[in-house]
Formats: sequence, C-alpha cells, structure tokens
Amino acid sequence: MRFERQMPIFGEEGQQRIMSAVVGIIGCGGLGVNVITQLTAAGVSHFILCDHQSPELSNLNRQFIYSASDYRPKSVISAEWILALNPSAEVQSNAEPLTESNWDLFSGCDILVDCLDSFKSRMILSDMSEKMGIPLVHAGVSGFNGQIAVCIPGRTKSLREMIGTMKDPEAMIPTVGAGVSVIASMEALEVLKIISGIGTENEGKLITIDMRGWTTDFVKF
Repeated sequence: MRFERQMPIFGEEGQQRIMSAVVGIIGCGGLGVNVITQLTAAGVSHFILCDHQSPELSNLNRQFIYSASDYRPKSVISAEWILALNPSAEVQSNAEPLTESNWDLFSGCDILVDCLDSFKSRMILSDMSEKMGIPLVHAGVSGFNGQIAVCIPGRTKSLREMIGTMKDPEAMIPTVGAGVSVIASMEALEVLKIISGIGTENEGKLITIDMRGWTTDFVKF
C-alpha cells in the first residue's frame, strides 16, 4: 500500500483528508518545487499553483524540476511534475503574479502555502488569507537561516503582524539546494499536520532555524 508507512501517523481518516484537501501553492521556486513534491508523495491530489516566472540558470542549484532550456512558466512545469508523480491529481496552473485583484483563484483552497521570495507579495498573501479565512503556512530561507510560521485566521496573528516590518534585501539572496529542501520539508510537514486534522503545536509562532548549528528559536505571537 502506497501510504502504509504514514498511516500510523495520520490514520485512515487523516489520510483521506490529505487526499481530498485543496492546497494553494503561491510560488513555484526553490521552496515551491520541494513542497509540491513532498505533498504529492504524501497523497495531496488537488493543487492550485500560482507563479508567472520562467526558470533561469541561477535557479537550477535548488529548483530541481526545471531545465535551462524550458522557458515556460514555472507553474505550468510544476503542474506537469505533479501529474507525472500522480496522474490522477487535479492541478490548476496560474501563470500570473499574485495581486489584490486575483484572489478568486484560491477561493476553493483549504490551505495556502507561502513559497514566495518577496515580502511585498507575502503581505498580499497574508491579507488574502485573513480576508478569505484560509490558514496560511509561511516559510523563508536565506543562506543557512530559515523561518516557518503558521497563521490561522481568527486564532493567531496574521503573517503581516508577524513579519510586516521586514524588507527584501537589495542584494541577491544566497541559497543552497540542501538548505532550501530542509526548510521546505518543514513547511510541507506543517501543511500535512493541518490538513490531516492532527493539528500542529506551532500555530501563531515564528520559528527560526540556524542550519549551521541546527538550533531553533521561536517567538509566540
């Protein structure tokens, strides 16, 4: 049985919830390709993707589903990747940036996953999560530093309230594929805990991870 090893963790009902949940992935870059791979492998079968960018050569050290010769939008390529892993999956691919005017793309989602690399876009996503009442799982990574947050409208502070004062760096963000995969796997695990119904102890927390010494810290909002 495909999910035999995780059934003791989520249970039969939890696995069914995973397979029926609609997951919105905003950003199909380094975090995004790792998250969709982990979620698809765990049984998530309904995705709504959003990313208008096309692969670039500098992406390939961490965005392993792309090639330098394929210039289609990442959301389109990611949809094909999901269907290659699970041909029966249902995937809606949106090759456009997230804006205040296209929130309706995610109206059927049970959860939103922040795989963006822009704080401006993250604040739009935070506002969307709050106004639509959809849980949001955030992750970010720079070098050996990563962060995770779980925001539940009506129960926790919003992502804007947690990190709204942060700004995008002017210089290029340094990343290594293995580090991005670590943080993305943590993000995917938070998604699975929420959609399966077993819940998470990390609601309302901003968790920081130092991957040099494998230390973690958190702020409870």
